[in-house]
Amino acid sequence: MNPQLLNAITLIKRLRFLLAIFPLVASAEEPGNPLIKDYGLKDYIRTSKDLPHSEEGPWKLVCEMPYNCHFQPAITAEGPAGQSIRFNSSNPLVLYLTKTENCTTVAGNSFYEAKNWVSGEGAIYTIPAGVTVKSVQYRETGFDTEFAGSFECSDSDYTTLWRKAARTAYICMRDHFYDCPDRERVGFWGDGTPEMNQCFYVFDSRAHRLAKDLVLRKLEPKFYPGQHLEFLSESGLWFYYLQTGDTESMRMIYDTTKAFLFETYKFGNPKTWFDWGKEVKDTAVIETCFYYSCLKTLRSMAGVTGHEADFPVIDAKMAEIKSTFDSKYWKGSFYMSEQVKEPDDRANAMAVHSGLAERAKWDAIYENVLIKKTYSSCFFDRWVFEALCMMGHEEAALLRMASRYKTMIPCSFTTLWEHYDRWWASRIDSMDEGSSLNHGWNPPAIILSQTITGISPEAPGWSIYHVLPKEAFLTSLKCVVPTFKGKVAVEMKKTATEYSLRVDSPPGTTAIVGIPKRSFTKLEAIKVNGSAIWSGAFIEGVKGITWNGEDADYVKFNAAPGTWTFTGTGTLPTLSTKPVPPPPTNDVALDKKSWTASACVPDGTFPFSGAKIPIDISAANAIDGDHWTGWRDWTTLQTPGQWFQVDMKREQKFHRIVLDNTWAQWDTPAGYAVAVSNDGTTWSKPVATGSGELGMTNIVFPEQKARYIRVTQTGTNSKYHWSIYELDVYGVVDQGSP
Repeated sequence: MNPQLLNAITLIKRLRFLLAIFPLVASAEEPGNPLIKDYGLKDYIRTSKDLPHSEEGPWKLVCEMPYNCHFQPAITAEGPAGQSIRFNSSNPLVLYLTKTENCTTVAGNSFYEAKNWVSGEGAIYTIPAGVTVKSVQYRETGFDTEFAGSFECSDSDYTTLWRKAARTAYICMRDHFYDCPDRERVGFWGDGTPEMNQCFYVFDSRAHRLAKDLVLRKLEPKFYPGQHLEFLSESGLWFYYLQTGDTESMRMIYDTTKAFLFETYKFGNPKTWFDWGKEVKDTAVIETCFYYSCLKTLRSMAGVTGHEADFPVIDAKMAEIKSTFDSKYWKGSFYMSEQVKEPDDRANAMAVHSGLAERAKWDAIYENVLIKKTYSSCFFDRWVFEALCMMGHEEAALLRMASRYKTMIPCSFTTLWEHYDRWWASRIDSMDEGSSLNHGWNPPAIILSQTITGISPEAPGWSIYHVLPKEAFLTSLKCVVPTFKGKVAVEMKKTATEYSLRVDSPPGTTAIVGIPKRSFTKLEAIKVNGSAIWSGAFIEGVKGITWNGEDADYVKFNAAPGTWTFTGTGTLPTLSTKPVPPPPTNDVALDKKSWTASACVPDGTFPFSGAKIPIDISAANAIDGDHWTGWRDWTTLQTPGQWFQVDMKREQKFHRIVLDNTWAQWDTPAGYAVAVSNDGTTWSKPVATGSGELGMTNIVFPEQKARYIRVTQTGTNSKYHWSIYELDVYGVVDQGSP
């Protein structure tokens, strides 16, 4: 069976199952919903036509928003009565849940607004002939919380990742935590776990309402039971308790949590789900590790809710698992069950993360699995990143993160996707066109704030927390965490001779601040606010600073509320194995509003996913300013001679073009040749040749002056079509102009 067809059938079956057991909640449309904020009508940042505008035939107006959001398109138009204006998101996935809305014009000048919210980064208005569009706007709505956390660092790749993760987390919040806002809006416990984690590091305290709702939600044993283990573990329930100190909620759910773990959950259930990712999925090991982590959480819950009498039965179960874990699964240099024929990075990361893998085994796991295997999805990689950092390999964690998100970091989308590289790696090795480009299970915000910057509670409600950076090759970090006690702000800078760590600590807290030994080849002395506090041993005398100890990783101090700058001096390595991204250029994209586009095939549609929704793939889509819409040659797979060209209407100077096919990454050109022309008939020799890159293909050549640009396919691809979802042409800013 065709992989894409099988993919579509799988998706449809999944949707039917989810809708049957978890009906969609549309509370956002209820008047006066206190959870939802109306940001009011806003202007788009770009429209594909200058307004007012009308045409003699039907036409489309494509509008861009600054980021992915929930919105309702609005329009002010003038024309004869009885005409139908249609509006929707440019994101085709919204058509799974929300039909394209339309309004019927009345004579004269009128204002219309869509009734239902959709999501995306752009809106499409389909306008009938004779109707003049006077203006367009959109009404943004969303969960009523503010972006209170932040992160930036010396490497812009990670700054970008944090911001995209934060935006993704927000768009996946509304009346509950969604997996995505367009295709499903389902409250999976698996997706909900990282979304809940990130809400404590990204948003203000109003977001805690959704976290508490998730904690108190009735467990559904038939609803992907493996996800329940992920949520009931130290990464879910206990994470929530450490953030909030909400003992009452722990007390309310203790009995049901214990019943689920001791009575309901059955090992070996074939419907147990822990990850998409690749099919080398060692479920037996993963399941055991999460169950063990859940028991540790249950024991902690018992201790804070007055159920100490349950300690013996919990301890006995934990001891049983720990005593047999190695004999069942340790294979000399990694963990592996009989379910698979090679070790799985997910299983081995969880063995470390859960505490079942003793430290003596960490080096073997790292060398034989965690730096060699990348089977996990962007959901499960959270535990791989954390395991690497626990093992002292934060550099490997950061390098893995940059590598795995390599197509999401530079792309024009403001959110993070369901699958790495848009590639469905479970059962079907194929591009997954039906997957979301805004999926809440992506973990970079929590990893970069909690683990890399090292800001995390040690006591419930942040009465005690630590700042233990694991910055690896990053030379600066700046992070704000909106904690239960108030904002914690941390700034780290390091040079070849000095490590500076500033901590702004809120009232009612004790901060454990650590100077990381791995950041130094030689650590000589430490000062705080200019006064010496360590020179091989603790030096007393600074009020508010006490000794917390020294271990293999950190020299640690207790700090009272206030602002403290710790400075370690000595010798620090500054070389990095990851190249720093190049600085921004002074290139500017040429204005495309008057341009026209044509291609080797007539304009048409393609049947989107298993629902066979007809999606427009006209040539004009590639220059409309929207990366969700595009041109595709659906008549054939990639073959030499296919072409796409633009008419810029006048001669212009340019030296670079970018082909953005992020939406359909695997449709990148197998080979290309770029030619230019002043009349559209006589073409130059190729000014650039090469092969496409996944997502964004950047083509640079000597400066040209021409009116027409043609890109010709020179390669062959036996599996994928050729697409251009947006084409931009760049010139250079005149440095002498004002």
